[in-house]
Amino acid sequence: MPVDPVRDIAIDVLLRVFDRGMHLDMALDKSLRKRGMADRGRRFLTHLVYGTVRHRLLCDHVLTGVCTEPLDRLPSPILTILRMAVFQALFCSQVTRPAMVHTSVELAKRRGHAGLARLVNAVLRRAPDALDQITFPDRDKNLARYLAIYHSMPLWVVRDWLAEFGPEQAEALCAASNTQAPVTLRANTLKNSAEMLIERLEKSGIAATKQTDIPEEVSITDTGRAIRSKWFQQGCFMLQDAASMLPVHLLEPEAGDRVLDLCAAPGGKTTHIAQRTECGAHVVALDIAPGRIEGIRENLERMDMRNVFVVCGDGARPPLTPGFDRVLVDAPCSGLGTVRRHPDLKWRVTPESVSRLAQQQAALLRSGVELCKNGGLIVYAVCTFTRQETREVVQTVRKEGRVALENGPGYFDKWQTDKGQYRILPSAGAWDGFYLTRLRKQF
Repeated sequence: MPVDPVRDIAIDVLLRVFDRGMHLDMALDKSLRKRGMADRGRRFLTHLVYGTVRHRLLCDHVLTGVCTEPLDRLPSPILTILRMAVFQALFCSQVTRPAMVHTSVELAKRRGHAGLARLVNAVLRRAPDALDQITFPDRDKNLARYLAIYHSMPLWVVRDWLAEFGPEQAEALCAASNTQAPVTLRANTLKNSAEMLIERLEKSGIAATKQTDIPEEVSITDTGRAIRSKWFQQGCFMLQDAASMLPVHLLEPEAGDRVLDLCAAPGGKTTHIAQRTECGAHVVALDIAPGRIEGIRENLERMDMRNVFVVCGDGARPPLTPGFDRVLVDAPCSGLGTVRRHPDLKWRVTPESVSRLAQQQAALLRSGVELCKNGGLIVYAVCTFTRQETREVVQTVRKEGRVALENGPGYFDKWQTDKGQYRILPSAGAWDGFYLTRLRKQF
Protein backbone atom coordinates (compact mmCIF):
# COMPACT_ATOMS: atom_id res chain seq x y z
CA MET A 1 0.00 0.00 0.00
CA PRO A 2 1.36 3.49 -0.86
CA VAL A 3 2.21 5.73 2.06
CA ASP A 4 0.31 9.01 2.40
CA PRO A 5 2.87 11.58 1.12
CA VAL A 6 1.67 14.40 3.39
CA ARG A 7 2.10 12.32 6.54
CA ASP A 8 5.43 11.02 5.26
CA ILE A 9 6.70 14.59 4.84
CA ALA A 10 5.29 15.44 8.28
CA ILE A 11 7.47 12.74 9.85
CA ASP A 12 10.53 14.20 8.10
CA VAL A 13 9.73 17.64 9.51
CA LEU A 14 9.10 16.34 13.02
CA LEU A 15 12.33 14.32 13.08
CA ARG A 16 14.28 17.44 12.15
CA VAL A 17 12.65 19.26 15.06
CA PHE A 18 12.76 16.51 17.71
CA ASP A 19 16.10 14.90 16.83
CA ARG A 20 18.15 17.70 15.28
CA GLY A 21 16.75 20.69 17.14
CA MET A 22 15.81 22.55 13.96
CA HIS A 23 13.31 25.36 14.33
CA LEU A 24 9.86 24.17 13.29
CA ASP A 25 9.17 26.94 10.78
CA MET A 26 12.56 26.34 9.11
CA ALA A 27 12.06 22.55 9.00
CA LEU A 28 8.61 22.94 7.47
CA ASP A 29 9.78 25.51 4.94
CA LYS A 30 12.67 23.26 3.90
CA SER A 31 10.31 20.36 3.18
CA LEU A 32 7.81 22.51 1.32
CA ARG A 33 10.54 23.96 -0.89
CA LYS A 34 11.88 20.49 -1.63
CA ARG A 35 8.54 18.87 -2.43
CA GLY A 36 5.75 20.81 -4.08
CA MET A 37 2.27 20.46 -2.64
CA ALA A 38 -1.24 21.78 -3.30
CA ASP A 39 -2.74 24.28 -0.85
CA ARG A 40 -4.96 21.66 0.81
CA GLY A 41 -1.99 19.38 1.44
CA ARG A 42 0.05 22.31 2.77
CA ARG A 43 -2.66 23.20 5.25
CA PHE A 44 -2.97 19.62 6.52
CA LEU A 45 0.81 19.23 6.74
CA THR A 46 1.11 22.46 8.74
CA HIS A 47 -1.73 21.35 11.03
CA LEU A 48 -0.07 17.97 11.63
CA VAL A 49 3.42 19.21 12.45
CA TYR A 50 2.44 22.26 14.48
CA GLY A 51 -0.17 20.29 16.40
CA THR A 52 2.14 17.38 17.17
CA VAL A 53 4.88 19.71 18.41
CA ARG A 54 2.41 21.85 20.35
CA HIS A 55 0.85 18.87 22.16
CA ARG A 56 3.97 16.71 22.49
CA LEU A 57 3.83 16.32 26.27
CA LEU A 58 0.14 15.35 26.20
CA CYS A 59 0.80 12.82 23.42
CA ASP A 60 3.66 11.30 25.43
CA HIS A 61 1.41 11.10 28.50
CA VAL A 62 -1.18 9.15 26.50
CA LEU A 63 1.45 6.86 24.99
CA THR A 64 3.02 6.13 28.37
CA GLY A 65 -0.34 4.75 29.49
CA VAL A 66 -0.80 2.37 26.56
CA CYS A 67 2.73 1.45 25.44
CA THR A 68 4.47 -1.55 27.01
CA GLU A 69 7.90 -0.18 26.09
CA PRO A 70 9.42 2.92 27.74
CA LEU A 71 9.13 5.74 25.22
CA ASP A 72 12.84 6.57 25.33
CA ARG A 73 13.65 3.04 24.13
CA LEU A 74 11.57 3.33 20.97
CA PRO A 75 13.33 4.21 17.71
CA SER A 76 12.85 7.91 17.10
CA PRO A 77 10.83 7.45 13.87
CA ILE A 78 8.41 5.09 15.65
CA LEU A 79 7.93 7.45 18.60
CA THR A 80 7.35 10.32 16.18
CA ILE A 81 4.78 8.30 14.21
CA LEU A 82 2.98 7.44 17.47
CA ARG A 83 2.98 11.05 18.65
CA MET A 84 1.51 12.25 15.38
CA ALA A 85 -1.10 9.49 15.49
CA VAL A 86 -2.24 10.42 19.00
CA PHE A 87 -2.45 14.08 17.97
CA GLN A 88 -4.72 13.08 15.08
CA ALA A 89 -6.89 10.97 17.37
CA LEU A 90 -7.36 13.80 19.86
CA PHE A 91 -7.48 16.88 17.65
CA CYS A 92 -8.29 15.91 14.02
CA SER A 93 -11.99 15.12 13.92
CA GLN A 94 -11.83 14.61 10.15
CA VAL A 95 -9.45 11.64 10.55
CA THR A 96 -11.16 8.35 11.43
CA ARG A 97 -9.61 5.90 13.88
CA PRO A 98 -9.10 3.18 11.20
CA ALA A 99 -7.45 5.70 8.86
CA MET A 100 -5.17 6.96 11.63
CA VAL A 101 -4.08 3.42 12.58
CA HIS A 102 -3.62 2.26 8.98
CA THR A 103 -1.55 5.25 7.85
CA SER A 104 0.63 5.02 10.96
CA VAL A 105 1.35 1.32 10.41
CA GLU A 106 2.25 2.00 6.77
CA LEU A 107 4.56 4.82 7.86
CA ALA A 108 6.33 2.43 10.26
CA LYS A 109 6.89 -0.03 7.41
CA ARG A 110 8.04 2.77 5.11
CA ARG A 111 10.59 3.91 7.69
CA GLY A 112 12.21 0.48 7.79
CA HIS A 113 10.55 -0.72 10.97
CA ALA A 114 8.26 -3.43 9.60
CA GLY A 115 8.93 -5.50 12.72
CA LEU A 116 7.53 -2.70 14.89
CA ALA A 117 4.47 -2.11 12.72
CA ARG A 118 2.52 -4.57 14.88
CA LEU A 119 3.54 -2.61 17.98
CA VAL A 120 2.27 0.61 16.38
CA ASN A 121 -0.99 -1.13 15.49
CA ALA A 122 -1.47 -2.51 19.01
CA VAL A 123 -0.59 0.74 20.79
CA LEU A 124 -2.88 2.89 18.68
CA ARG A 125 -5.84 0.56 19.03
CA ARG A 126 -5.55 0.98 22.80
CA ALA A 127 -5.07 4.75 22.70
CA PRO A 128 -7.99 7.00 23.76
CA ASP A 129 -9.58 9.12 21.06
CA ALA A 130 -10.89 11.94 23.28
CA LEU A 131 -9.47 14.15 26.02
CA ASP A 132 -12.19 13.12 28.47
CA GLN A 133 -10.98 9.50 28.28
CA ILE A 134 -7.48 10.36 29.48
CA THR A 135 -6.41 9.99 33.11
CA PHE A 136 -4.71 13.19 34.27
CA PRO A 137 -2.89 13.98 37.54
CA ASP A 138 -5.22 15.06 40.33
CA ARG A 139 -5.84 18.77 39.77
CA ASP A 140 -6.42 19.51 43.46
CA LYS A 141 -3.31 17.71 44.65
CA ASN A 142 -0.87 18.82 41.96
CA LEU A 143 -2.20 21.70 39.88
CA ALA A 144 1.17 22.39 38.22
CA ARG A 145 1.54 18.85 36.89
CA TYR A 146 -2.11 18.75 35.79
CA LEU A 147 -1.78 21.99 33.81
CA ALA A 148 1.57 20.93 32.36
CA ILE A 149 0.17 17.70 30.90
CA TYR A 150 -3.31 18.93 29.96
CA HIS A 151 -1.94 21.98 28.13
CA SER A 152 1.37 20.35 27.14
CA MET A 153 3.58 22.97 28.77
CA PRO A 154 6.96 22.35 30.44
CA LEU A 155 6.49 21.86 34.16
CA TRP A 156 9.04 24.55 35.07
CA VAL A 157 7.16 27.11 32.96
CA VAL A 158 3.85 26.26 34.62
CA ARG A 159 5.39 26.55 38.08
CA ASP A 160 6.85 29.94 37.18
CA TRP A 161 3.49 31.17 35.88
CA LEU A 162 1.64 29.91 38.96
CA ALA A 163 4.08 31.75 41.22
CA GLU A 164 3.95 34.92 39.09
CA PHE A 165 0.27 35.12 38.13
CA GLY A 166 -1.73 32.78 40.38
CA PRO A 167 -3.83 29.74 39.35
CA GLU A 168 -6.51 31.46 37.28
CA GLN A 169 -4.21 33.60 35.14
CA ALA A 170 -1.62 30.82 34.80
CA GLU A 171 -4.25 28.45 33.45
CA ALA A 172 -5.49 31.11 31.03
CA LEU A 173 -1.92 31.59 29.79
CA CYS A 174 -1.46 27.84 29.29
CA ALA A 175 -4.70 27.64 27.31
CA ALA A 176 -3.89 30.73 25.23
CA SER A 177 -0.46 29.35 24.39
CA ASN A 178 -2.12 26.48 22.50
CA THR A 179 -4.46 28.64 20.42
CA GLN A 180 -3.81 29.67 16.84
CA ALA A 181 -2.25 33.12 16.74
CA PRO A 182 -3.76 35.71 14.43
CA VAL A 183 -1.70 36.86 11.46
CA THR A 184 -1.19 40.60 11.58
CA LEU A 185 0.30 43.11 9.20
CA ARG A 186 1.59 46.60 9.82
CA ALA A 187 0.38 48.96 7.14
CA ASN A 188 3.14 51.13 5.72
CA THR A 189 1.45 54.48 6.32
CA LEU A 190 3.82 56.17 3.88
CA LYS A 191 1.96 54.24 1.16
CA ASN A 192 -1.48 53.47 2.63
CA SER A 193 -3.52 53.66 5.80
CA ALA A 194 -4.73 50.45 7.46
CA GLU A 195 -8.20 51.10 6.04
CA MET A 196 -6.82 51.56 2.53
CA LEU A 197 -4.71 48.41 2.88
CA ILE A 198 -7.77 46.41 3.96
CA GLU A 199 -9.63 47.65 0.89
CA ARG A 200 -6.71 46.75 -1.40
CA LEU A 201 -6.33 43.27 0.08
CA GLU A 202 -10.04 42.51 -0.12
CA LYS A 203 -10.13 43.57 -3.78
CA SER A 204 -7.37 41.01 -4.29
CA GLY A 205 -9.51 38.33 -2.65
CA ILE A 206 -7.69 38.39 0.71
CA ALA A 207 -9.95 38.74 3.75
CA ALA A 208 -8.67 41.48 6.07
CA THR A 209 -9.94 43.28 9.14
CA LYS A 210 -8.79 45.12 12.29
CA GLN A 211 -8.52 43.32 15.63
CA THR A 212 -6.84 46.01 17.75
CA ASP A 213 -6.91 49.78 18.13
CA ILE A 214 -3.32 50.17 16.87
CA PRO A 215 -3.74 52.48 13.85
CA GLU A 216 -1.40 50.50 11.56
CA GLU A 217 -2.61 46.98 12.45
CA VAL A 218 -4.44 44.78 9.93
CA SER A 219 -5.34 41.11 10.52
CA ILE A 220 -5.59 38.45 7.82
CA THR A 221 -6.04 34.67 7.59
CA ASP A 222 -4.20 33.79 4.37
CA THR A 223 -0.53 34.63 4.84
CA GLY A 224 0.61 32.98 1.62
CA ARG A 225 -1.69 34.97 -0.65
CA ALA A 226 -0.82 38.21 1.14
CA ILE A 227 2.92 37.65 0.69
CA ARG A 228 2.43 36.77 -2.97
CA SER A 229 0.30 39.87 -3.59
CA LYS A 230 1.52 42.96 -5.40
CA TRP A 231 0.82 44.98 -2.26
CA PHE A 232 3.59 43.16 -0.41
CA GLN A 233 6.01 43.54 -3.31
CA GLN A 234 5.19 47.25 -3.46
CA GLY A 235 6.00 47.68 0.24
CA CYS A 236 2.47 48.47 1.40
CA PHE A 237 2.82 46.35 4.55
CA MET A 238 5.07 44.21 6.70
CA LEU A 239 4.18 41.04 8.59
CA GLN A 240 4.37 41.97 12.28
CA ASP A 241 2.49 40.93 15.40
CA ALA A 242 0.35 43.63 16.97
CA ALA A 243 2.34 43.57 20.23
CA SER A 244 5.57 44.08 18.27
CA MET A 245 4.19 47.40 17.04
CA LEU A 246 3.97 48.77 20.58
CA PRO A 247 7.69 49.46 21.30
CA VAL A 248 7.90 52.18 18.64
CA HIS A 249 4.71 53.79 19.95
CA LEU A 250 6.26 53.81 23.43
CA LEU A 251 9.53 55.22 22.03
CA GLU A 252 7.65 58.08 20.28
CA PRO A 253 10.41 58.99 17.78
CA GLU A 254 10.11 62.35 16.03
CA ALA A 255 11.49 63.86 12.84
CA GLY A 256 14.97 65.24 13.48
CA ASP A 257 15.80 62.69 16.19
CA ARG A 258 18.86 60.45 16.12
CA VAL A 259 17.34 57.03 16.79
CA LEU A 260 19.11 53.71 17.39
CA ASP A 261 17.49 50.29 16.94
CA LEU A 262 20.06 48.23 18.83
CA CYS A 263 18.91 44.68 17.86
CA ALA A 264 17.27 45.48 14.56
CA ALA A 265 16.80 42.30 12.48
CA PRO A 266 14.62 41.59 10.58
CA GLY A 267 13.79 45.29 10.46
CA GLY A 268 10.18 45.43 11.62
CA LYS A 269 10.77 48.08 14.24
CA THR A 270 13.39 49.90 12.16
CA THR A 271 10.92 50.38 9.32
CA HIS A 272 8.24 51.33 11.85
CA ILE A 273 10.47 54.09 13.25
CA ALA A 274 11.13 55.34 9.73
CA GLN A 275 7.48 55.39 8.72
CA ARG A 276 6.34 57.01 11.98
CA THR A 277 8.79 59.87 11.43
CA GLU A 278 8.06 59.99 7.67
CA CYS A 279 11.75 59.17 7.15
CA GLY A 280 12.60 62.43 8.92
CA ALA A 281 14.65 60.86 11.70
CA HIS A 282 18.28 59.78 11.40
CA VAL A 283 17.93 56.05 12.13
CA VAL A 284 20.74 53.57 12.79
CA ALA A 285 19.83 49.86 12.64
CA LEU A 286 22.40 47.61 14.32
CA ASP A 287 22.50 43.81 14.32
CA ILE A 288 25.21 41.28 15.05
CA ALA A 289 24.45 38.75 12.29
CA PRO A 290 25.63 39.55 8.75
CA GLY A 291 22.96 37.29 7.24
CA ARG A 292 20.18 39.14 9.05
CA ILE A 293 21.62 42.52 8.03
CA GLU A 294 20.74 41.73 4.42
CA GLY A 295 17.14 41.05 5.50
CA ILE A 296 16.93 44.53 7.05
CA ARG A 297 18.21 46.11 3.85
CA GLU A 298 15.72 44.14 1.74
CA ASN A 299 12.80 45.31 3.88
CA LEU A 300 13.99 48.92 3.81
CA GLU A 301 14.27 48.82 0.02
CA ARG A 302 10.92 47.09 -0.49
CA MET A 303 9.14 49.63 1.72
CA ASP A 304 10.99 52.64 0.24
CA MET A 305 12.44 53.71 3.58
CA ARG A 306 15.15 56.39 3.50
CA ASN A 307 17.57 57.93 5.98
CA VAL A 308 18.26 54.58 7.66
CA PHE A 309 21.84 53.41 8.12
CA VAL A 310 22.41 49.68 8.66
CA VAL A 311 25.44 48.61 10.72
CA CYS A 312 26.73 45.11 11.52
CA GLY A 313 28.06 44.89 15.06
CA ASP A 314 27.62 43.53 18.58
CA GLY A 315 24.98 45.48 20.47
CA ALA A 316 26.86 44.88 23.74
CA ARG A 317 30.03 46.42 22.22
CA PRO A 318 28.67 48.58 19.41
CA PRO A 319 30.91 50.43 16.94
CA LEU A 320 28.87 53.60 17.45
CA THR A 321 29.31 57.05 18.99
CA PRO A 322 27.01 57.97 21.91
CA GLY A 323 24.52 60.79 21.59
CA PHE A 324 21.27 59.22 20.33
CA ASP A 325 18.03 60.96 21.28
CA ARG A 326 16.14 57.67 21.48
CA VAL A 327 17.31 54.07 21.74
CA LEU A 328 15.23 50.93 21.25
CA VAL A 329 16.58 47.77 22.88
CA ASP A 330 14.40 44.97 21.51
CA ALA A 331 16.57 42.29 23.04
CA PRO A 332 16.91 38.59 22.14
CA CYS A 333 14.79 36.63 24.61
CA SER A 334 13.24 33.26 25.40
CA GLY A 335 10.23 34.13 23.22
CA LEU A 336 7.80 32.48 25.64
CA GLY A 337 5.23 35.12 24.77
CA THR A 338 5.12 33.71 21.24
CA VAL A 339 4.78 29.94 21.83
CA ARG A 340 1.42 29.80 20.07
CA ARG A 341 3.31 30.86 16.91
CA HIS A 342 6.46 28.88 17.70
CA PRO A 343 5.44 25.83 19.81
CA ASP A 344 8.90 24.26 19.47
CA LEU A 345 10.18 27.01 21.77
CA LYS A 346 8.47 25.22 24.67
CA TRP A 347 10.85 22.30 24.33
CA ARG A 348 13.96 24.38 23.58
CA VAL A 349 13.90 27.01 26.33
CA THR A 350 15.24 25.98 29.76
CA PRO A 351 15.68 27.78 33.10
CA GLU A 352 19.42 27.84 32.35
CA SER A 353 18.93 29.46 28.95
CA VAL A 354 16.64 32.08 30.51
CA SER A 355 19.39 32.96 33.01
CA ARG A 356 21.96 33.30 30.22
CA LEU A 357 19.58 35.47 28.20
CA ALA A 358 18.94 37.73 31.19
CA GLN A 359 22.67 38.44 31.47
CA GLN A 360 22.86 39.21 27.76
CA GLN A 361 19.79 41.46 27.98
CA ALA A 362 21.26 43.44 30.86
CA ALA A 363 24.46 43.97 28.85
CA LEU A 364 22.45 45.19 25.85
CA LEU A 365 20.36 47.54 27.99
CA ARG A 366 23.52 48.99 29.58
CA SER A 367 24.88 49.53 26.09
CA GLY A 368 21.67 51.29 25.08
CA VAL A 369 21.93 53.57 28.10
CA GLU A 370 25.55 54.37 27.27
CA LEU A 371 24.69 55.28 23.66
CA CYS A 372 21.74 57.47 24.64
CA LYS A 373 22.37 61.16 25.31
CA ASN A 374 21.68 62.67 28.73
CA GLY A 375 17.95 63.35 28.93
CA GLY A 376 17.28 60.90 26.09
CA LEU A 377 14.77 58.06 26.04
CA ILE A 378 15.35 54.29 26.09
CA VAL A 379 12.71 51.61 25.51
CA TYR A 380 13.51 48.03 26.53
CA ALA A 381 11.26 45.35 25.00
CA VAL A 382 11.12 41.53 24.97
CA CYS A 383 8.48 39.09 23.68
CA THR A 384 8.34 37.17 26.94
CA PHE A 385 7.19 37.74 30.50
CA THR A 386 9.56 35.73 32.70
CA ARG A 387 10.54 37.92 35.63
CA GLN A 388 14.25 37.22 35.00
CA GLU A 389 14.09 38.74 31.50
CA THR A 390 11.79 41.64 32.31
CA ARG A 391 11.64 43.58 35.54
CA GLU A 392 14.77 41.92 37.01
CA VAL A 393 16.85 43.06 34.01
CA VAL A 394 15.48 46.59 34.35
CA GLN A 395 16.03 46.57 38.12
CA THR A 396 19.65 45.47 37.65
CA VAL A 397 20.40 48.36 35.27
CA ARG A 398 18.40 50.90 37.29
CA LYS A 399 20.48 50.15 40.38
CA GLU A 400 23.45 51.60 38.52
CA GLY A 401 21.72 54.97 38.84
CA ARG A 402 21.80 56.38 35.30
CA VAL A 403 18.15 55.94 34.30
CA ALA A 404 14.72 56.54 35.78
CA LEU A 405 11.43 54.87 34.92
CA GLU A 406 9.04 57.11 33.00
CA ASN A 407 5.40 56.55 32.09
CA GLY A 408 4.48 56.36 28.44
CA PRO A 409 1.41 57.74 26.65
CA GLY A 410 -1.98 57.15 28.24
CA TYR A 411 -2.76 54.53 25.60
CA PHE A 412 -0.49 52.13 27.52
CA ASP A 413 -2.26 52.51 30.87
CA LYS A 414 -4.30 49.31 30.40
CA TRP A 415 -1.10 47.24 30.44
CA GLN A 416 0.78 49.10 33.18
CA THR A 417 2.17 46.98 36.01
CA ASP A 418 4.39 49.63 37.61
CA LYS A 419 5.74 53.05 36.74
CA GLY A 420 7.02 52.94 33.16
CA GLN A 421 6.53 49.15 32.92
CA TYR A 422 3.96 47.38 30.75
CA ARG A 423 3.04 43.73 30.24
CA ILE A 424 0.81 42.27 27.52
CA LEU A 425 -0.36 38.68 28.00
CA PRO A 426 -1.35 36.32 25.15
CA SER A 427 -4.49 35.42 27.08
CA ALA A 428 -5.72 38.92 26.17
CA GLY A 429 -6.67 37.75 22.65
CA ALA A 430 -5.01 39.23 19.57
CA TRP A 431 -1.69 39.92 21.30
CA ASP A 432 1.49 37.93 21.74
CA GLY A 433 3.07 38.11 25.19
CA PHE A 434 5.26 41.19 25.55
CA TYR A 435 7.02 43.34 28.13
CA LEU A 436 8.05 46.98 27.65
CA THR A 437 9.80 49.55 29.81
CA ARG A 438 10.39 53.25 29.16
CA LEU A 439 13.46 54.83 30.76
CA ARG A 440 14.82 58.39 30.82
CA LYS A 441 18.60 58.76 30.97
CA GLN A 442 19.58 61.14 33.78
CA PHE A 443 23.36 61.51 33.26
